[in-house]
Amino acid sequence: MAVSWRSWLANEGVKHLCLFIWLSMNVLLFWKTFLLYNQGPEYHYLHQMLGLGLCLSRASASVLNLNCSLILLPMCRTLLAYLRGSQKVPSRRTRRLLDKSRTFHITCGVTICIFSGVHVAAHLVNALNFSVNYSEDFVELNAARYRDEDPRKLLFTTVPGLTGVCMVVVLFLMITASTYAIRVSNYDIFWYTHNLFFVFYMLLTLHVSGDDWKPYKLRRLYFIWVCRDIQSFRWFADLLCMLHNKFWQENRPDYVNIQLYLSQTDGIQKIIGEKYHALNSRLFIGRPRWKLLFDEIAKYNRGKTVGVFCCGPNSLSKTLHKLSNQINSYGTRFEYNKESFS
Repeated sequence: MAVSWRSWLANEGVKHLCLFIWLSMNVLLFWKTFLLYNQGPEYHYLHQMLGLGLCLSRASASVLNLNCSLILLPMCRTLLAYLRGSQKVPSRRTRRLLDKSRTFHITCGVTICIFSGVHVAAHLVNALNFSVNYSEDFVELNAARYRDEDPRKLLFTTVPGLTGVCMVVVLFLMITASTYAIRVSNYDIFWYTHNLFFVFYMLLTLHVSGDDWKPYKLRRLYFIWVCRDIQSFRWFADLLCMLHNKFWQENRPDYVNIQLYLSQTDGIQKIIGEKYHALNSRLFIGRPRWKLLFDEIAKYNRGKTVGVFCCGPNSLSKTLHKLSNQINSYGTRFEYNKESFS
């Protein structure tokens, strides 16, 4: 028999539209979170340490948070009865949609089960990578205390790990008791295990608050210094070395990007030595390639505002001012500022 599109839209259209919106939210949330932890500069070092496990664990967590916030709404009988008996929902099609509340509840539940499996598997890999890839340079980032620490300690001696294990146990009991065979043979088992949702949400609150994934910002300060002779660097070289060593000790090696440019080569060996070892690789001959430098900064600061401060001759100021006003493909905005001591 031929299907009437008008009848199909009347009976099924709203239901499928809501399903499409819900599915789109899940896909968008998963993808945006995955890209954030995969490409976000603030998670660069954490991603180097954990790899794909970091992206999958955080992306699946976003989907879990969404569905855990939605799954109880279809089972709020007082709310459903109020909506059915009031004029808040005038459309009969929308009222019929309320009859599908149980189906949506089950759909959210199945989604939680699937992404819980992804989340657990990803964190098992993360625990192993924390142990294997332990680095003394990034102690604050690493959940492990030393290299090759038993990953099981991370799972059973930390708040996120322990609450996560308990949540998996509670979820397993709720899933198994929700099967058709259990509900038919002994409905009380289904009823009492489903009331464990209160325990589940308490554990979820502790799990989220204890799962502290602080972003490790790569907000850089680009310090570009152009001088005619090597002697001009000497009075400032000690301070630059001190800053470099300080940020390395604080696990922020990329906070300051130092680039020294020398337009003359006479006496270049005078600054190169053990005392200024940190500056050796940052000393260049010639002048900066400003366009490439602006492109690099824009790439690592997509969609952000970057301040540009210039202290120098008018010719240099005009060049930097012009580049600051140019459009780039990364959506980065440069704010130009000029300082003069003359």
